[in-house]
Amino acid sequence: MRKNHILSALAMAAVTFGVTACADTDAQYSIPDVEAPQFVASTPVAGANNVKRGDVTVTVKYDKRVFFASQDKDKIVVDGGTLTNAIVYGADSLLTMTLNVPQRGQEVSITIPEGLVTNGQGKPAASVNVNFTTTDLDKTPVMATSTSAKALYNYLLENVDNKIISGMMANVAWNQECADKVNEWTGKYPAINGFDYGHMPASKAGANWINYKDITPVKNWSDNHGIVQMMWHWNVPKNEPQAGKGIEMLSDWSANLQLTNDAVKAAIGNAQVGDKLVATIADVADGAQGSIKNSSWTGFTDEAGTSWEYFDISGDQYTMTLDATTLADMKNNGFILSGHDYTLTGVYIVPANKDLAQGTQLYKPTANLDPNKDYNFYLKSESYPEGTTFDAANALTEGTWENQVWKDDMQTLTEYLTLLKNANIPVLWRPFHEASGKWFWWGKDADSFKKLWIAMFNELKEAGLDNLIWVWTSCGNDNDWYPGDAYVDIVARDLYGEDDAKCATEYADLSATYGNKIVTLGECGYSTYTNSQIATVSKQWNAGAKWSWFMVWYNDESSQTYHSTQEWWQDAMSQPNIITRDQVPSLK
Repeated sequence: MRKNHILSALAMAAVTFGVTACADTDAQYSIPDVEAPQFVASTPVAGANNVKRGDVTVTVKYDKRVFFASQDKDKIVVDGGTLTNAIVYGADSLLTMTLNVPQRGQEVSITIPEGLVTNGQGKPAASVNVNFTTTDLDKTPVMATSTSAKALYNYLLENVDNKIISGMMANVAWNQECADKVNEWTGKYPAINGFDYGHMPASKAGANWINYKDITPVKNWSDNHGIVQMMWHWNVPKNEPQAGKGIEMLSDWSANLQLTNDAVKAAIGNAQVGDKLVATIADVADGAQGSIKNSSWTGFTDEAGTSWEYFDISGDQYTMTLDATTLADMKNNGFILSGHDYTLTGVYIVPANKDLAQGTQLYKPTANLDPNKDYNFYLKSESYPEGTTFDAANALTEGTWENQVWKDDMQTLTEYLTLLKNANIPVLWRPFHEASGKWFWWGKDADSFKKLWIAMFNELKEAGLDNLIWVWTSCGNDNDWYPGDAYVDIVARDLYGEDDAKCATEYADLSATYGNKIVTLGECGYSTYTNSQIATVSKQWNAGAKWSWFMVWYNDESSQTYHSTQEWWQDAMSQPNIITRDQVPSLK
């Protein structure tokens, strides 16, 4: 009986609790009204230019959390690209869209219709439009202004993504023998022949097998509608050159020192009337004579009527006081020192009433280096002890031996390139290649490399070399080594032994990163590391590697593995999109 009373009490409590709970549930609450989402900003911003082509991420930001049904993405209106995804991630105020825009210079418009994006109460956001343009290729070269160079650049632009220009690297002897071999194999010449100033020390020394002042091979190629590429495996002394003895002025008057280049004329530029030209001498024999001539090889005659054609010398120096006439001639044309039976050890311009130490040295003897043994372009290392100790960070620092090498070689380079300019030959100029690989001396670090590139650019521009199209070579993932858009026309990649998929990936990466620049295959061939040949041109192109041109490296006839074979070239030259030399129009 007691048990039943307890159960009844529990039942009544349960009913009472339940009624009370239902009363709480029935209470009325008012949910605040939330305004419709308002557009805040987009990325890219509306009207943006130079957006990278390919897969483009576009975000639209609202002032509050928004809702979007991903299945409604097809209701978003896109012109100029393909919408592949649209989503709001979690509790976010961003609508994120992915578009594929493969074309350069493509105008893209995205319209999100009213009501497609809402707040949590379903209130519709107003229509939003975002428009942008993908990066287009630069239409003007960074330095070249000559008619022929601009014509070459425009020719490259015309063929981007449509055709690939064939190229063959010349061997070390300044010729087109490798291109001749391609013609023998296929019946056609490659459109580009690649030359190299790598043996500048030998050319400067007067070697009988290489002379870059003789531009006949380059001119012949250009005159036959061939495109010229120049590069420079810059050989520098392995170590700091030691002071040399000087120039021995022989008894037959055959020796001389010609100080007629622009660097000398610039050094004389600050001299004043009354300053002195001083030549330091040694090993002076009895009856020795000196001679100071103008650039036409005629001895100066000063305003006092003194002839400097020849004069007796003794002691450790001879001196000429500069008057207005001689100084003006030297500033414009330089001068030549000769004579007989003494050794010339130094040449200075010394201000009036100053001693030799306060003068400007125009000539300093250096040791005679062997072009075949005392130079290198690879950095010295444990694995390559024959390399150079040349420090790229010192190349632009006055007073260093590296700076003196820089000045001397840049002067020579300018003279060589000027010969091509004067012959109206446009040049694809590819210096300092593969810098980020760090095996060449110019690849010490990104900072010094970029300073070298820009210094060379400025020097050659000041020299009036308006025929150069500048090609920078990437080693991949090295954007911190990029000199900048203002100093580069074309981005190259050197690949050896890679298959078509790898070539396509490298092309896509460079094309996306440097969307405003032409992208090319700077070098290609056989890899001794992978024991494989570079993929054929047909496979590369079909995989998406649409290089502007390719440049096959020359074969080493002593090797058992060749960078290119007859079969490889026959495949290349049989492609409908290949450009051979006979198809290149006159660019002059």
